[in-house]
Amino acid sequence: MKILEIDYDYYYYPENIMCIKDFIDFANNNYNSFIKLTQFETENCVFPYLIKEDTTQVYVNLANLNKIQEVEVTVLCRLDYEVKLEKIVKNKCIDCIHYEENLEEDNLKGHRGKLSLDGKCSWYQRKEK
Repeated sequence: MKILEIDYDYYYYPENIMCIKDFIDFANNNYNSFIKLTQFETENCVFPYLIKEDTTQVYVNLANLNKIQEVEVTVLCRLDYEVKLEKIVKNKCIDCIHYEENLEEDNLKGHRGKLSLDGKCSWYQRKEK
């Protein structure tokens, strides 16, 4: 799915706008306006995978935009995201020096903002054998 990245935050396209060109045309024609957008919160996921339920409505001042681009993402419901993340944790993280299993609490807590669903993790360090 294609969405907007505006000044390092991620947004669904506004209603009736389907591409970056149409959004830029709209912004240029409504330069001194605020526009209501649905912003993705990224604390519990890693780009380019986003959680459908983790969004908020915001108003963006079109006159203050510095950087706009269209990006390709995968938007998943929270349950699907967590099922996929759990599988990756079991396959990749158990041999990492940072891995701590906590069966009594949420074992995905330390992974949500670090481990991408494609298996990439900038924190990963393999345990010495």
